[in-house]
Amino acid sequence: MIQGIANIVIKVADLNRSVEFYTKTLGLTVAYQEAGTGWAEIELHGVHLGLMQAEPAGGARNPFLSLLVDNLDSTVATLKERGVNFDGDIRTEAYGRLITVTDPDGNQFDLFEPADE
Repeated sequence: MIQGIANIVIKVADLNRSVEFYTKTLGLTVAYQEAGTGWAEIELHGVHLGLMQAEPAGGARNPFLSLLVDNLDSTVATLKERGVNFDGDIRTEAYGRLITVTDPDGNQFDLFEPADE
């Protein structure tokens, strides 16, 4: 039966632009990309984020991601320097701190730092 997540897929309008955002801007690495296929996979520490060139893309019509970070403040500062768009400010919840990022296609995801246990 179900054993875990194979990958998480989001639709993007421009595959190359999205690969550049997730790698150069966010600092992640490409696990797989073949020219002309409209598909790339970004390594997320054991889970792959699949980027699929398709229409319609973005606009919150995709699964929602939450990416684990070890230091939210320094991560946000670095990404602001790289021109990343954030939706609001850092929020503090009982389970941790988070902020929402918007990628070039309008997809949103959270950067999440868990609360100290």
